[in-house]
Amino acid sequence: MADVETNVFRKPTESDGQYFDVDLNKPKRKQTAEERFETELGEQAGIAQKKVFKEDGIEFPLPFATAVARGDRNEYIGKVKTQVDREGFLPKDFPKLDIDWSKYSDIKNFELESEGEVFDQEATKKNPGLRVDVKKRVYKFKGYGNKYTVMEDESSAIKRAQEKNWKEEKAVKN
Repeated sequence: MADVETNVFRKPTESDGQYFDVDLNKPKRKQTAEERFETELGEQAGIAQKKVFKEDGIEFPLPFATAVARGDRNEYIGKVKTQVDREGFLPKDFPKLDIDWSKYSDIKNFELESEGEVFDQEATKKNPGLRVDVKKRVYKFKGYGNKYTVMEDESSAIKRAQEKNWKEEKAVKN
């Protein structure tokens, strides 16, 4: 019989590790400090966007000031560089970078710039005969110029549009 090649691929098991010199479950290289920071920043932004706050009976996701967090980290790196340039080393008591992620998503640290409604073409297309407008709010982190826009959930915008449509139909009938 001839040797037969198969194209069956599977995830390696623990016992397969004895045949390889490389651990297949670990990344090939370690992440740099910048990459670890960006990864953590993305995770924290995702956590903040899952949290909601209610204003005027409408739920909005929390804004997250990513540019401010990057700015704070860059400011710390600048302090480290000046210390190393001046002294040639970092003293043992030099403070480490300790990031309080909650301050970048605390609604008290944001100023409301503007609010309004935006036509949602995709939601309107999914719901024929219904015009869906999504409420949006633009916030600015206090002391910074970056703006962050948050919008209400599509399902609550559709529900609001349906209620408005029902009220208009009821008014026409009366």
